[in-house]
Amino acid sequence: MAVRTIEELEDRLDSALSWRRIELQTLKSQIRSSYRNSAHSPLTRALARSGIALLYAHWEGYVKESCQAYVDYIAKRRLKVGELNDGLLKVVLDQLNRRSASGDESAMIALMEAVRAPGNSRARIPRDTIVDTKSNLRSTVLSEILQCIGFDPTAFLTKNNLIDRTLCDGRNAIAHGRDYYPNPDEFDTLHDEVMLMLTQIRSTIMLHAQEQKYRRNSE
Repeated sequence: MAVRTIEELEDRLDSALSWRRIELQTLKSQIRSSYRNSAHSPLTRALARSGIALLYAHWEGYVKESCQAYVDYIAKRRLKVGELNDGLLKVVLDQLNRRSASGDESAMIALMEAVRAPGNSRARIPRDTIVDTKSNLRSTVLSEILQCIGFDPTAFLTKNNLIDRTLCDGRNAIAHGRDYYPNPDEFDTLHDEVMLMLTQIRSTIMLHAQEQKYRRNSE
């Protein structure tokens, strides 16, 4: 579904976050309940391990879905090259440069137009490739995505260790069959941190959309 208005963008972000929050909160309660009944039972271990995998799935899934919705919203603005913020401008020019280098004549013409008349040349935002989580959303990948859409990634620098070691490494350990078993306190902490990050992503996207920070010198 196309995202044409601020209201549609907000609805998309809230809908995508709401069901994830409910699912994760339900699993969190089940893990805590199972731990109280039998701390080291196979069920408790299985719930805790699946919880880490699901936390990662929602981390990657929401970042990808919400940032893609923002990119789709920007694309509907039909901006000119000269109107783009630095992150988006770099993405657009990089794509045109790669295409022209491979022999795409239309891309070469578009690149020349962008250089000669950025105020008249329409920006061709690569909607299908700009948000690439690489199926392993570590802090470096998150930073790359945020920079591409013109966000400041420094707000997440304090979360690098949590994202890389606790969340991604924990998920990979479970996905690769290793005996990683987080206790409920560890899961609760990670759950709360992930939900805070997802909420922060949502708030950042809405702020940039409302204040038109996808435009050059919009602040």
